[in-house]
Amino acid sequence: MKHIVAGQIMHESSSLAKHPTEVENFRRTLIWFEKNDVFQLSEIGMRDYLTGIIEKGTELGMEIAPCFCTFASPSGVISASCFQTLMDRFFDGIDTDKPIDGFCLALHGAGVSQDEPDVEGAVLEEIRRRFGYEVPIVVTLDPHANITRKMIESKALLLPSKLYPHTDTYETGEKAAQLLKDLLDQKISPVMHVKKLPLLIPITKGCTDEAPMKTLLEKCSEKETIAGMIACTFVHGFPYSDIEECGASVVVITDGNQELAQETANDIGDYVMENRKDFLSDCLTVTQGVDLAEALLARSHGPIIMNEASDNPGAGTPGDGTFLLRELIRRDIPKTCCGAIIDPQTVALAVSAGVGARINIMLGGKTDALHGTPVALEDVYVKAITDGKYNIMSPMTHGQPVNFGRTVRLQKGNVDIVVASNAFQIMDDGIFLLLGIDVKEYNIVSVKSAQHFKAYFEKISGNIITVDPPGISTGNLETLPLQNIQRPIFPLDDI
Repeated sequence: MKHIVAGQIMHESSSLAKHPTEVENFRRTLIWFEKNDVFQLSEIGMRDYLTGIIEKGTELGMEIAPCFCTFASPSGVISASCFQTLMDRFFDGIDTDKPIDGFCLALHGAGVSQDEPDVEGAVLEEIRRRFGYEVPIVVTLDPHANITRKMIESKALLLPSKLYPHTDTYETGEKAAQLLKDLLDQKISPVMHVKKLPLLIPITKGCTDEAPMKTLLEKCSEKETIAGMIACTFVHGFPYSDIEECGASVVVITDGNQELAQETANDIGDYVMENRKDFLSDCLTVTQGVDLAEALLARSHGPIIMNEASDNPGAGTPGDGTFLLRELIRRDIPKTCCGAIIDPQTVALAVSAGVGARINIMLGGKTDALHGTPVALEDVYVKAITDGKYNIMSPMTHGQPVNFGRTVRLQKGNVDIVVASNAFQIMDDGIFLLLGIDVKEYNIVSVKSAQHFKAYFEKISGNIITVDPPGISTGNLETLPLQNIQRPIFPLDDI
């Protein structure tokens, strides 16, 4: 039986976020498992990269030996001390008493620490230093990975998932386990080629259910029908990491045919660059978005979902932006709800006052001036309080524990406002339900997310309206203070 080390270090790091990411950030997500405790992920029914690897690998008859698994909600760069802790836990968890036949890992691809701009590359480099280049490594990656020189030189097979929202993570984990098993059984001789592109993709244009990504996804799928093709994936990259090697890529794996891999990657890459202007962001302003929402109310079947892409905690933002919140409160449209504003100070004030109290608050806008100033509200009613913990009900990472921390439901006029202590993007209506809000009964539901919310909300929404005020996850990349990305690159430069 083949002895396979499985593990995960998952973080999408924003160099533009104000505060560094610490061990506390990883632990508060409730995903911190060491050695055999990792198997608890399957016990709670979570469907993600690592459970796909573990369950498929076990089904295929491999001995899966987990070393470490952790995840933190996207946030600032990982502190040097935190990164060292993650590395220590990962490598201390590897059982070296048995010969290791392979590694099958779930990494992100956009991890950055204070001392290491390429977290995933550093992990793979250390594996090679300790265990050599003979042992095969298969790595799943997020579609927002910034593929780096270190990752490529590690000779690991890189298998990014394809969909955004990321509803194919479990299946990608399964495919990684199958790829490793076939390699070990000498059924295939996989080779890989990576084509780096001078292109930054904003998250506002990344949805693979919509143009232009939908067409590109179809082209990659067509390539996978070619004999000898194992995987053809377009990787969006994550510009908000602001490292030298940021940018989009094409990753192709074939069965022993290096020429086919290179030709395919070049073909997809050429198509993307020829159509690069299709990836320019084109979102509405807050005023335009709310105007449209009001115009659609009379004929909308189901709630209108308004997502604020530029303050998306799923891309490392503070989650306390006030541009959309302020406008919705000003309009006071009946049956409006907003969530989640990240403001632990306001939460503490509401909890201290208790359910049924009326309080005066300065809501949001406490992290920086970029995302808006605090909204002064008087006579706000405290409707409900919860611990903010539940398991995701969305098709994406179904079963994953979520911890918004102590969370409150406030009411001002016709607007219900969900205010939380911990930053996490809205993936489903779980946090609303904990507070007694059935979003299906509302006219307008405002969420802080770029694309992932769609995996759940599209089935219940009448319309989706994306707005993009100032914020560090804006689709307008040219407005951001990006300093380290290798230039020239589109759209920062006219290529």
